[in-house]
Amino acid sequence: MSNSPVMAFLNKMTDLILLNVIWLISCIPVITIGAATTAMYYVCIVSIRQGDGYVVKRFWYSFKNNFKQATIIWMIILILGIIMGLDLFFWYRLGTRFGKIMFCISAIVEFALIIISLYVFPMLAKLEGKITNTIKNAAAFAVGYFPYTLVLMLLTGGFIWANMVSIGMNAISFFIGFALLVYLKSFFIYRVMMNHIDERFDDFMEIDN
Repeated sequence: MSNSPVMAFLNKMTDLILLNVIWLISCIPVITIGAATTAMYYVCIVSIRQGDGYVVKRFWYSFKNNFKQATIIWMIILILGIIMGLDLFFWYRLGTRFGKIMFCISAIVEFALIIISLYVFPMLAKLEGKITNTIKNAAAFAVGYFPYTLVLMLLTGGFIWANMVSIGMNAISFFIGFALLVYLKSFFIYRVMMNHIDERFDDFMEIDN
């Protein structure tokens, strides 16, 4: 009975609910969102590769080990995102031909920032490297695997839109939605990174050491 599809589904849902709660709590200080998101991706990618379980151990293992790099990258993305958002608003309100040109340029830069952010935290979760290399590789993956990037954008955009128009979706997101979104995205991200990840089953050894 324990190996039945129903039990497997229930176990997966339980893990995702737990992961969602841990992630939300870890994001409360705001500055820790990068480390928390990296840890969430780590749990989901390892789950795809090696099976479920050990959600808390895996989450905190990644959170602690990637905290510094993830926080720096998150602050870079946050600051640039705010600057580019204000930039877009300014050029849009200007209304001149020059303003329209600058708006288009700013929109391209903002788009690049968005697609890089789709890859940078999962890459940090499972691929070692300096911050600059991680960002460069995320940009290369975002462009080189653009069909996957479009899927990730659609999943993320659909999730944001659903939360903007539905109170019910807000409740689902608070309960399990964020973890479910990352888990679904991890399937596509794993397909992108599978040739770059060391496939040794070293997850449990890393956590126990």
